[in-house]
Amino acid sequence: MREEVLGALGIEDLFARGSIRIDMQKCYGPQCDLCVKACPTSAIYWRGGRLIVQEEICIYCTACVLNCMIEGCIRVRRVRPDGRVEEYSSPRDVVCLQRAIAGLKAAEAVGRLFPSPEEFIKRYGPWPR
Repeated sequence: MREEVLGALGIEDLFARGSIRIDMQKCYGPQCDLCVKACPTSAIYWRGGRLIVQEEICIYCTACVLNCMIEGCIRVRRVRPDGRVEEYSSPRDVVCLQRAIAGLKAAEAVGRLFPSPEEFIKRYGPWPR
């Protein structure tokens, strides 16, 4: 069902599986509402004074964790297709992930431009002495 729902929305599912848990003991409730506003698929919503997560459309993007002002209130656990498990419960965790991904993408881009030091020297010459 998950593939069908996400496919209809035009959203690619990047994770083999995942889970999201919200600690209602820590949550500020409807007066905060930051996680609900941040969710790109509207998978988090209020019903009867409680946050509900509709896991069929949650893409485990961690936008809710990044926007929550209470550390440990929302916990997202996801498994990448290669088997790596990632777990996030604070904005710091999410920012560290984003920096790591950006660093990998930058390294890949440099590797495509300059597969070897010789390619760099051909293009820019040797360092000045």
